[in-house]
Amino acid sequence: SRASFHRSKGHLHREVYWLLRGMEILSNELPTQFQRKFGFACRRHFDALCENSANDLISKLASTTYATNGESKLEEEAFVSVLQAARNVLEAVVQDEDMASLLKGHMEANLLKYVVDIALADALGDTTKMASDIVRCLEERCLPGEEYGGVVSTLANPKMYAKLLHISVAILHKEESLFNGTMESTKCAFSVHGMHILMARLTQVLSWEGITTSSSAVPNAPTKERKEYFHAMRLTLCKGLMRAFASAQTNSSSEKDGKGGVVEQSLDDEVELMLSPCI
Repeated sequence: SRASFHRSKGHLHREVYWLLRGMEILSNELPTQFQRKFGFACRRHFDALCENSANDLISKLASTTYATNGESKLEEEAFVSVLQAARNVLEAVVQDEDMASLLKGHMEANLLKYVVDIALADALGDTTKMASDIVRCLEERCLPGEEYGGVVSTLANPKMYAKLLHISVAILHKEESLFNGTMESTKCAFSVHGMHILMARLTQVLSWEGITTSSSAVPNAPTKERKEYFHAMRLTLCKGLMRAFASAQTNSSSEKDGKGGVVEQSLDDEVELMLSPCI
């Protein structure tokens, strides 16, 4: 196919264009009995392209920008290359007027958008924006559309959880280093809801790693270093949750309504907090 040809040549923009054309034809142009929602083969390849691009970018961000060792010039160049490739895919989707509006609820395309935004926000030093987009990737939601059948899932593939948590913990570590112990200086890029999401995903990762389950439940028992890494991650998240509560309390006490009273939390916010994942 034309998409495969452009893939072999490394022309991502053209590959996306022809995948979208295939999805458009199979979902709109064919007789009703032959139509498929966004096609089948083209949809499968498009989904994989978006998800793989997002995973490659998050992997590079976690291993270079937030690595424990100093990054080399080659690693930085590799990250820039992966970021540009992801942006090319995203731009090709946005520029396609016929399909862009139809893909607003598309899981993999939205995942790619948020991951690119995370990388760009990191370059600008905007940790609040990074935190917001990380939570959007990790929070569970009921997927819209008949093709999903009411499934509850996250935008991020489970294999991305640990990498997104690694980046989140790096943000929290930096905040902790700037914290001087006073309530007025308490800042947290993540909201209380966002911290609940991070801790819920960490609980899943700990189970998959065999740290909170019996060693017989996983193929390979976790090493001592791996256990220490995740225990340190959990401690950092707990401290972050403490700062998120303190920061929310400080913000709420400083916000006054027109009569000088404290603005009350809405019922929707209270319900969301009660139903949000926690451990």
